[in-house]
Amino acid sequence: MKKVLIIREGALGDLVLTFPVFYNFKKNGFKVFIAGKGIYKGLVEKIGYADNFIPIDSYEYLFLFENDNKKLKNFFQEFDIIVAYINEEEILGINIKKFFKGKVFFHPIEKEKLNIHITDYLLQPLTDIFNQSIINSVSFSLKRKGEFFVIHPGSGSKNKNWPKEKFLELIENLKNVKLILGPAEQDEVEFWRKNFKGEIFFNIDIDNILKIAEKTTTYIGNDSGFTHLFSFLGVKTIAIFGPTSPFIWGPRGENVKIVYKKIECSPCKNEKMKNCKYKYCLEQIKVEDIVALL
Repeated sequence: MKKVLIIREGALGDLVLTFPVFYNFKKNGFKVFIAGKGIYKGLVEKIGYADNFIPIDSYEYLFLFENDNKKLKNFFQEFDIIVAYINEEEILGINIKKFFKGKVFFHPIEKEKLNIHITDYLLQPLTDIFNQSIINSVSFSLKRKGEFFVIHPGSGSKNKNWPKEKFLELIENLKNVKLILGPAEQDEVEFWRKNFKGEIFFNIDIDNILKIAEKTTTYIGNDSGFTHLFSFLGVKTIAIFGPTSPFIWGPRGENVKIVYKKIECSPCKNEKMKNCKYKYCLEQIKVEDIVALL
C-alpha cells in the first residue's frame, strides 16, 4: 500500500478545510499520514481519514527542522508521496527536497492571492495524482439529539467577529443556548460570564466538543475553526461573515447557511482588516437576519 505524508500546519479551521484532501487519498487506497499541530491529533484520529498523525510541533519531531541526516533519511523513506502546504524554501521544505526521493508536491497558501474556494485550491495537487474526479466536500455524521443552540461569538481574529452586543440580543430570541469560548477568547471570558447566564464551555477538549455537537440543534458563529468543525460534523450551521470572503473561506455542507452583507470595501486584505475602525460589513448584519434562518 502506498503511503502519503500530508503536511498541513495551521489552526483548526485550516485543518478541517483540508479534510477532503485526506479523504480522497484514503478513498484511493493510500495509507495516510498527517503532519500538523499536536492539539488536533485526537480530532484527526476520531474522524478516521488518517492512519497516523504526526505532531509536527512536538519535541519528538524537532529533527525535521534540523540537519540530522540519519533521522531525516529514515523518516522520509517511509513515504511514496509528500503533499506539503508549505513554502519549499522553509527549513522543512529544504529538508524534504534534500532527503526525500519520491514525488513531492509543494502547494503553499498565499491567502490574499486566492480566487477560488480554499478547499478547491488545496485539492489541486490531487488532480496530478489521480485520474478520477476529486470529491471536494465531505462530512461526518453524528448521532444528533438536538437539545440546545450553540453560539461561538469569537474567532482567531477579533476583526472577524460580529459585535458581542448583537450576539447577546440574538440570545434573547433563543431558548436553551450554550456558549463555546476558545483560547482566542481568553480575555472575554469575564464579559460573557457577567452578561450570559447559561452554560459556557471554555477551552474544552476535542472529545467534549464532539459530545456537544451531538446535542446541538443549530450552531451560530463567525468565520472560525469551530464554525468549520460544526458544519463538517453535519450540524445545522449559520456562519456570519464580514471582512473575509465566504466564497473562499466559507464552510461547505448541506446544513450550512451563510450570512454576508457585501459592501464596497469587502472582502478586506489583512492589513486593511486590522486597521478598520467601523466594521460596516459586520454592523449591517442584523439579529433578524440570523433569526430568519432558524
